[in-house]
Amino acid sequence: MKNNKLFKFGVIALSIVLVACAGGSSDEAGCPVIEDRKINVVATTPMIGEFVSQVGGDNINLTVIMPPEADPHTYEPAPQDAGTIADADLVFYTGLKYEPAAVIKLLESSACSTDVLAEVGENVYPIEFKEGGHDDHGDHGEEGHDDHDDEEGHDDHDGHEGHGHGAYDPHFWFDPNRVAYGAEYIEGKLVEFDPSNAASYESAGSAYTDELKSLIGQVSDLISTVPSQNRKLITTHESLGYLEAKFGLQVLSTIIPSLDSANEISPSQLVDVIDVIEDNSVKVIFIEAEAPSVYAETIVAETGIKAVEGLWVETLKEGQSYPEFLLDAVKLIVENLRNTD
Repeated sequence: MKNNKLFKFGVIALSIVLVACAGGSSDEAGCPVIEDRKINVVATTPMIGEFVSQVGGDNINLTVIMPPEADPHTYEPAPQDAGTIADADLVFYTGLKYEPAAVIKLLESSACSTDVLAEVGENVYPIEFKEGGHDDHGDHGEEGHDDHDDEEGHDDHDGHEGHGHGAYDPHFWFDPNRVAYGAEYIEGKLVEFDPSNAASYESAGSAYTDELKSLIGQVSDLISTVPSQNRKLITTHESLGYLEAKFGLQVLSTIIPSLDSANEISPSQLVDVIDVIEDNSVKVIFIEAEAPSVYAETIVAETGIKAVEGLWVETLKEGQSYPEFLLDAVKLIVENLRNTD
């Protein structure tokens, strides 16, 4: 039954692609020719869409596939998404196995050419996901990340293949400096596809980078108000690795030991989380808004820990900017860690 549904979806998607590509002029690859018009740009998630919008501005027609507040890990593509992708001159996605497999397959099958697909995550010098622990994430401390040429040892992106599912953490938006790398990559792709507006993209990219540098200082100042012994936290799943690596917070454990918020855990894994909480006298657990864990109740009941809800880690709310997203998340964490003795 499941295979039949997938086959029907494939037929519908292919039909939409064929219809979408039937009209207008196209190049040798079958992609729409840009003839004195704004380029059509697609982003998979609101977060990626925000970064693209900041650089592209009014020079592009931007469509974001996933709606605000939806968990990108579990998003199921709609048939009309295929037509949107087929009409795109450029498609930006997070990558690093962040989007569901169904979304990636749709991108690959619907895009007029693989050349229009732009993976942002592999171009931000991502940190590795440590399956067995949470204490270093590749030893990327706060120092040394304010200059874009300090990541020379991380330019081998071909090495991402073969590391297995989730080897690299895709939640790079918890480090504004990584977002700046992403913005530079986005700028480069927009200039490549739309050179007539290169000066505008470069100016917007530079202005956005300056804003991100300021954001780093704001986050650092907030976290500095938390006593060092209190900078320990537990979350739902592996999503705050960049906040840990960049700003000195320590993610002792997660309820779900994975980058995928939809994963389930075994009783032994649940016991491990409880042991970490008790051994480290952790007072607060943060429950993610996009995917509240059914295991949190058990943990709270067993440990007496305080459960803090409303931590957004995956996506933007309606009308929310990236700086607002990051500062809201950090303020929630700081306010609940500041006085936990």
